[in-house]
Amino acid sequence: RAQENVLQRVLQLPVVSSTCESLQRTYASTKEAHPLMASVCEVYERGVQGASALAMRSVEPVVRRLEPQFAVANDLACRGLDHLEEKIPALQYPVDKLASELKDTISSPLQSAKSTIGNSVDKI
Repeated sequence: RAQENVLQRVLQLPVVSSTCESLQRTYASTKEAHPLMASVCEVYERGVQGASALAMRSVEPVVRRLEPQFAVANDLACRGLDHLEEKIPALQYPVDKLASELKDTISSPLQSAKSTIGNSVDKI
């Protein structure tokens, strides 16, 4: 198979991609709702873009020189991710589905405990 990029694979995991999408929607709606916050965020975004461009130009020679080591590290990380995906199936579900299932899982025992406590209090 073609050379995989572990960062791209992580970003494609449903749990990660849905979380990122949710954060992006929240960020955008916050900027829309609060004009002062939007102007602060825009200044910050421009600063980050400029710093990123400068960092990329500065780091490029080092990255080229260390490319073989990065390839080995990437391969090991991909194998580790394969193992995690096998052991933690929840990584394959979007966050809203996980939250809903977790809520259902927790809600039932809590309702049962509440009922038991209520019955005990009634008897006392």
